[in-house]
Amino acid sequence: MSPVWRALTDNLGWKLLSLLLALLLWVAVEGEPELVTVQTVPVYYRNVGPTLALVANPPASVRLELRGPSDVMGRQNLSNVAVIVDLRGMTEPGEIAFPITDETVTQPAGVTFVRSDPSDLKLHLERAPDPKGNPTTKQ
Repeated sequence: MSPVWRALTDNLGWKLLSLLLALLLWVAVEGEPELVTVQTVPVYYRNVGPTLALVANPPASVRLELRGPSDVMGRQNLSNVAVIVDLRGMTEPGEIAFPITDETVTQPAGVTFVRSDPSDLKLHLERAPDPKGNPTTKQ
């Protein structure tokens, strides 16, 4: 018997088992396709200070491009995706641009934020009117 034939047939059961396990692992890793979707999601504004008000119709929704495995990209999982704009710390009125980033988008595990349209939200903040009807003054 030649040394090459002997090397191929020695421990043949273990070699076949390892080949089968490698094939199963490859199918598990590569078997699930990755999907890309564009979805319109709501924008929520948090922590708007009592002395400020959002004016000029702030955007209520944006379009996001999301990527992820097909089992995670179902309608049920993506129904909770939203953009959260945190206005904490904003005390002065004016025009402000908030970029939409991975940190501002709530998304399920396994879903990746790719980009948004628009890429940032342009907001106009003004002093809120006094509920008693008195004009607000700068302090």
